[in-house]
Amino acid sequence: MFPSSGPIFVIHSITMRTKHILLALALAFITSATFAQKAIYSYAIGNWRNGPTVEFSPLFETTEMYTAPQLIQWVREQWPASFTDTTDIDVLFFTDIEGGQENRQTLKAKYGMRKLPVNMIEVDPMPKTPAAPPRKASATGEPR
Repeated sequence: MFPSSGPIFVIHSITMRTKHILLALALAFITSATFAQKAIYSYAIGNWRNGPTVEFSPLFETTEMYTAPQLIQWVREQWPASFTDTTDIDVLFFTDIEGGQENRQTLKAKYGMRKLPVNMIEVDPMPKTPAAPPRKASATGEPR
């Protein structure tokens, strides 16, 4: 009998095969979890309490992986002239483009009724956040 055909070899072979299968399944799960993030749409609004000028970012595509503070940081980096010195900043989330665009127009009209100037940033094509958020973001989204 050959030493490699004994019961120890069979157990070792099964264990190695199981490890490879489990490793492949774990990799598939992690990959699918990353790609399973749904696309959502968002925009930021700055100086929304009392002005002086209410700032609206364009509607942009993001994922559920991002938190509001991470998106605020991203918006401040994308449009620094409008959002670096904002006193109040918030991010609104939508499941579809139409809902986000309609909400932007509705809020613009409401601020117009309050006689506050509004700066609506428009860009084409629609901006998109990176696939994964940065590791560290300010807890409050405050300016630097």
